[in-house]
Amino acid sequence: MVVLYPVRVNSFFCLVERLCWIARVKNTSYYHSKKMYGNIRLAFLVCYKEKLNVSYRRFVEICDENNVQRMLCIKRIPHFTTLQKFVQRTSKKLFETLVRACRKLLKLKEVTASIDGTGFSNTNPSQYYCKRVDGKTAKNYTKTLFLADNKTKLILNIRTHSDNRNETIDFIPLVRELKTTLSCVLADKAYDSKANRRYCWDNNIEVHIPVREWKQQRQGYGLKPFLKNKYRKKAAKLFNKQKYNYRALVESVNSAIKRTLGSYICSKRADNQQKQATIKTIAYNIEHISKTIKIRLFIYY
Repeated sequence: MVVLYPVRVNSFFCLVERLCWIARVKNTSYYHSKKMYGNIRLAFLVCYKEKLNVSYRRFVEICDENNVQRMLCIKRIPHFTTLQKFVQRTSKKLFETLVRACRKLLKLKEVTASIDGTGFSNTNPSQYYCKRVDGKTAKNYTKTLFLADNKTKLILNIRTHSDNRNETIDFIPLVRELKTTLSCVLADKAYDSKANRRYCWDNNIEVHIPVREWKQQRQGYGLKPFLKNKYRKKAAKLFNKQKYNYRALVESVNSAIKRTLGSYICSKRADNQQKQATIKTIAYNIEHISKTIKIRLFIYY
């Protein structure tokens, strides 16, 4: 006689399913697809793999040992190459949409957020390999920019790049996609730009960025007081040091995601490295949201 125990649904899977429904993710990419697993189940498996911080092969073995296929109502766990091909064919914009949809699970409004950049180490290729081949060290990290909520420490938006570029370029795209949710934005001197402040002021968003103080301009332009410009005077006058000090909270977000989910990326291709960094962010947000919901329920009861 075979005894079937009741299926225990994972809260992580419930939140991923809810997140895909909010982001309007289609369960099938093509009309003639086999419909054996679906995009929602594959998205859960990929995010759960980043949460466990293991390889694809090891993750499939863990799912078989814990009988995860019964919870997902499928006959068997997909092959590890199926998960790799799912990440490869899915666009990075879809994963970024899931990151932005996380705020709707907590119904965040009038958010005070901070912007900061960090990097995830790339294990492929290794520095030893580059040194032996041509003597040149390749860029061994994936640049990642976070827009995080200071109160809940939830990552609201993300940008990833594999090339060397200035972080100031990504300030307006990060804010533009959440301009109806943000009330205040904090950033360091690296984002000191006239266009960044003007965009926030035009959209009724409070912004606090320290003003760079150069005693003289570059050679060839002559000596000129930096604060002589009327725009710079206005920016320095509206800057609030007490509010700006809360920008340091985004550093704890960078530390938390690296300590819990790992500070390295194992993908070989540049586009897959950017996607894996975004999937790490989704896994961090969902795990953080589940803890926040449990705390709220405990306080309520």
